[in-house]
Amino acid sequence: MDRAVAARKLVTELIKGEQIEIRRAEIVGRDLAQWIEESGRTPSGRELEDWLGEHAQVTELYASPTLLDELIYRHLAPPEAPAVAAADAHHPELEAQLRADPDAVEPYLVYADFLQEHGDPMGELIALGVKAASGAEDDVARFERHRKLHEARFLGGLAGQLAALSLEWRNGMVCAIDEVADTLKPSVWEQMLKLRVFGFVQAITLRHSASTELATAIASSAAPTLRDLTLLNIYAGVPEPLLERALRTLVIEGFSLDLVPTTFRAPIERLELRVTYLKAATGAEDLRLDVRELYFQLNAASRKLLGKLALPRLERLELGLDEIPGDDLSELVKQLAVANATHLVLCDGRLEPDTFAAIAKLPIAKRITKLGLTSLELTDEMLAAMVKTRGGFKSLVELDVSFNELSRDGLAAARRLAPNVISTRQHKRGSGMELRVRRFAGSRLQVAEGIADPKYWKRAGVDGNIRWARYSGDASYELYISRDLSRYNCSCPSSIQPCKHVVALALVDERTGLREAPAEGLVERVGERPNYALPDDAASDDASSP
Repeated sequence: MDRAVAARKLVTELIKGEQIEIRRAEIVGRDLAQWIEESGRTPSGRELEDWLGEHAQVTELYASPTLLDELIYRHLAPPEAPAVAAADAHHPELEAQLRADPDAVEPYLVYADFLQEHGDPMGELIALGVKAASGAEDDVARFERHRKLHEARFLGGLAGQLAALSLEWRNGMVCAIDEVADTLKPSVWEQMLKLRVFGFVQAITLRHSASTELATAIASSAAPTLRDLTLLNIYAGVPEPLLERALRTLVIEGFSLDLVPTTFRAPIERLELRVTYLKAATGAEDLRLDVRELYFQLNAASRKLLGKLALPRLERLELGLDEIPGDDLSELVKQLAVANATHLVLCDGRLEPDTFAAIAKLPIAKRITKLGLTSLELTDEMLAAMVKTRGGFKSLVELDVSFNELSRDGLAAARRLAPNVISTRQHKRGSGMELRVRRFAGSRLQVAEGIADPKYWKRAGVDGNIRWARYSGDASYELYISRDLSRYNCSCPSSIQPCKHVVALALVDERTGLREAPAEGLVERVGERPNYALPDDAASDDASSP
């Protein structure tokens, strides 16, 4: 690269952009090339600003260090960090304002101006970060270049180790940390969280079980702005140091969790419990949760606990219905101690009109002002049936029916339930049930597809919530499955459950539909049969003939 030519191009672009006033541009270009040659490195935008400001041929300079950094990168080379860095600048009052409202943009700009006035590159990082929020490619590129230029300063030499984390930047600061790999030692977490760029972090996600040491490091070192904590892959318990802070949102997801009276000592605005086996520890059957919003994933284990919880401050209750029979839902809602709740959300499963009608008769229905019925596979016909119970929801003003299978007619019916209807998105009819059947089938899906042909299912029907059949292939079996997939059985000798016959029946009903016909005691007969097990030397019937 001819440095003299590159320097002249840089000066020419400043003149064309009216970012500088110069007496003789050729002299400035020549001197710039000579200065870079003598210093042996490419200057930063701040250094070039100082140099141009002192040059005898320059009468006025309007270009910011950010623009100069961009021109240096374009015409000379990626700038290098200055050998002697300015000291970190601090403004306790401005920093306190940021901690009080970390989402407000204006205080960041004021803080950036202060830092830039003191030659602190953190100020430029914040200013560029605010611009990068627009998503404009050039603004994002400028932010990344400045961050890389001062990476050693901003990340304290930890850049190589932080590959185990996914960092989300906003306004020039790290706002969220997602643990991708469980490789960082607690001491590194502690060192990292004390860096200035982590000084306003708001969210941390741990994808691996946290040790007590790691929990202590995060609890003691994370910024006061930390308010969203997500703990995944939890088994048995949560390290208590992580729960000592007041939080806006706490999400716990995993296989097993034992709740004890001291589990949630600090206030939590929103608690999400997405746990397969959730139960109260021995001696802690009566638990009090001081939360304003609660998401509860219902299943065979957790639903026993929900009715025993004391929820004195609860305003919004969300129930995930994926693993609970519809027949049990209304009885469960009836048992809930949620005297103050005015916002109820039923989601992530299937809700039958008769279950909805039963809920409409409960006392809680009369005080609900906001109701969510989301991701429940609702169709136009189902919603039309639900509208008949609208008298039970006397206070309802808002209804969210997003992520169902409604047409314009269904949404029109929804407006008869509430004056304000929210519909973020609607899916293709039948797509929700198809997806649930596939999840239910698991590894049995492929073999079930082989017999999901109506010719094998001529003696089948629908009796209320039950799909039943007398299957005829190489052998004959009786079987049934409930509409919500929660109950099923088959007289075949398969040791793998659900067997391919049950899965195939669910597929046939979803794809072609079955006629209304009484089961005539089939459920009782199949339910009374003993569990069959194949002999040790026998192959699974699912992999053989129909």
